[in-house]
Amino acid sequence: MSDEPLLVEDAKRIASQSLDFALLVSGGLSEETWKSIDGLLDDLVRSLKPGGLLFVQGLPIHLPSLGVYLDQRLNFKYWIVLESSIKQFTNGLPSVHSGLLMFVKGHHFEINKVRTPHEYCKACERTLKDWGGKAHLMNPAGAAISDVWKAQNAEDNYTSLSEAFYQRILSLVDVNGKEIIGWAGPTHALPTSPTPKRVSENKIQYQPSLFSVLEPHQTNPKSEEPIGEFPGFNVILEGDALEILRRYPNESIDLVFADPPYNLDKSYNVYNDELAGKEYLTWCNQWLEEYVRILKPTGSLFVLNLPHWSMYHADYLNRQLYLQNWIVWDALSEPRGKLMPAHYSLLFYTKQKEGFTFNYEALKNIDSRLYCLRRACIRSRKLRGENQQELLTDLWWNIHRIKHRRDRDYHPCQLPEALLERIILLTTNPNDVVLDALAGTGTTIITAAKLSRRFVGIDIDPFYVELMQRKIKEVQLNGEVIRPSINRSKTGLTKKELQLELRSLAKKLGRLPTPEDVEIYGKYDLKVYLNVFPTWGKAIKAAKLEISDEKKC
Repeated sequence: MSDEPLLVEDAKRIASQSLDFALLVSGGLSEETWKSIDGLLDDLVRSLKPGGLLFVQGLPIHLPSLGVYLDQRLNFKYWIVLESSIKQFTNGLPSVHSGLLMFVKGHHFEINKVRTPHEYCKACERTLKDWGGKAHLMNPAGAAISDVWKAQNAEDNYTSLSEAFYQRILSLVDVNGKEIIGWAGPTHALPTSPTPKRVSENKIQYQPSLFSVLEPHQTNPKSEEPIGEFPGFNVILEGDALEILRRYPNESIDLVFADPPYNLDKSYNVYNDELAGKEYLTWCNQWLEEYVRILKPTGSLFVLNLPHWSMYHADYLNRQLYLQNWIVWDALSEPRGKLMPAHYSLLFYTKQKEGFTFNYEALKNIDSRLYCLRRACIRSRKLRGENQQELLTDLWWNIHRIKHRRDRDYHPCQLPEALLERIILLTTNPNDVVLDALAGTGTTIITAAKLSRRFVGIDIDPFYVELMQRKIKEVQLNGEVIRPSINRSKTGLTKKELQLELRSLAKKLGRLPTPEDVEIYGKYDLKVYLNVFPTWGKAIKAAKLEISDEKKC
């Protein structure tokens, strides 16, 4: 008999509120220990000091249920992605995704800002990140890490933790070099190199075991008859998503996609995007139930959301469908915080464990991450035959968010067509039906039409319905949506010039300039900055590079 249960007993002996952090590597726990997982988590929660951090490593199939359980006891902060060696866990995409949940006890916590060296394109030798004219904002000390931890030489982080990622966790929690007290286990799943003295860990050894104890099990969703007249295909419909979905027959749609409002109080036209958590999730489960009902046996379901809400979606869907992949869309939007949020979760489910539509062979090769995504660089290296490639996995790092205003409609969370194009090509064939019941500006619908798929777009906002109808007509006439050019600023000054002026002013003052400083010492009128930048924080981005972290604190 394995002595792994001693891990549970060890956690019970930890004094309450004695730990600055705890790390549980759940990927290799045995079925016996999983029976006691709630109690183990409760003991770790109890042992944390106010502001203490709990990290839980594991597989995407297991972590949602653990995350939902912990979310009732601690505050969720991040689902960190640990890139791992490629494995084929399902009949979907090859996986490189192991997860690391990060929760905090209370609301206030401290972590270090960790930086890694800037990476450069193998072909053009410019930075892999395309700064788009904003290279003056690049910190010479390196790039601040996000919640997607990529690794060129990926190791097995499914049942254990690599040395590099273990040390990164320790670097995060070792604030100002002060003595911290931590707990990490099981030790067989941690690097064998000496642990820093500041971390006190348990010494229990036991053998790793299988991690398939929480396989998704299928239940029979409700198969009620459709209510009302069938709305048909190749339609854009205005109204409540639930009411319209109920008019579609069982198993009639090949691909259902949703990018729901993120419940973050964004400026949607008619949505209430600040619903209480329970109300928000109840609403999501209602349309997810309809999605399951109308999905064909060979079809696929995709839901895009923030990791916090995706934990709940996955916990719900795991009881009804088969999780093929928790796809990580690595799409940093607005850099902020000491651990920048770049992880958008794209859940990929099917009604059948196998035998679903999946066109992986046609899409499996993508350009190597050693190259940048600048169009000029791509064109140049392709012309000279330089075309190193790698496999498409469940970590999607090569699709950017929409960067230019000319490509964006009036919507706070518009998706790039490249994202929907990959999903649609991967899981449907020409003439299949693609449905988006929260269609917004219609990226799903427009992309489906361009790819010769039938479509159903639903939205409650008449503004977006009219916008989608106008864009569909343009696609039918021109093959694409024609976008007007953007008028440039009338100030005569670029954002870069203004940001560099504030950077120069910061160097002279030895601190970040304020609007009052600009009025006294500035080269340009304060009104210019207020007209060009939406916030003062955006204006002083470059200036922050002149001020060290110590001075800013």
